[in-house]
Amino acid sequence: MITAQLRKDPQVLFAGYKNPHPLEHKFVVRIQTTSDYSPQEAITNAITDLISEFSLTRGKI
Repeated sequence: MITAQLRKDPQVLFAGYKNPHPLEHKFVVRIQTTSDYSPQEAITNAITDLISEFSLTRGKI
């Protein structure tokens, strides 16, 4: 969900993730952005947007 939200951002050039091993509870996220936008900003904005969408959906139930 996070990578899908990141891909909606026009300043994000690439967003993907991988799970190195199925028995490990770790994942690696790769985010590439334009030069004037940091990956930290991108993921913060994506998470904030997802929280807003979940709140709206929760309010409709």
